[in-house]
Amino acid sequence: MRRALTLTLPALATVGALIIQPAVAETLTREQVSRQIIDKDLTATRNGMTVRLRYNSDGSIVMKVAFMSGAGNWVYVGDELCMTLTKGPKRGKTCVTFEDLGNGAYRNSEGLILHRQK
Repeated sequence: MRRALTLTLPALATVGALIIQPAVAETLTREQVSRQIIDKDLTATRNGMTVRLRYNSDGSIVMKVAFMSGAGNWVYVGDELCMTLTKGPKRGKTCVTFEDLGNGAYRNSEGLILHRQK
């Protein structure tokens, strides 16, 4: 009985360590962002409201939130996507990176989870 317990504890410890360890998501490269995010309809939830967002391949950006909308432009700076909103509630420049969470979900470096629409 004691031997079975000795073999079982290391196995449980290994399984427990695997479960507790968070998955490490890699930052998407510019090329990956171009394929997976640009020209795609994205949605997110911020402050209980659904945000619709689209980074167009012509460098424009369109954002819609409930009764408000925003617009502006975006460019790459390395692997960051930098957007400058000229219309809407959050005007100004913001640069973010993206992590692929799988199943069409992405987290930007501000913590916002975006979902690609099919």
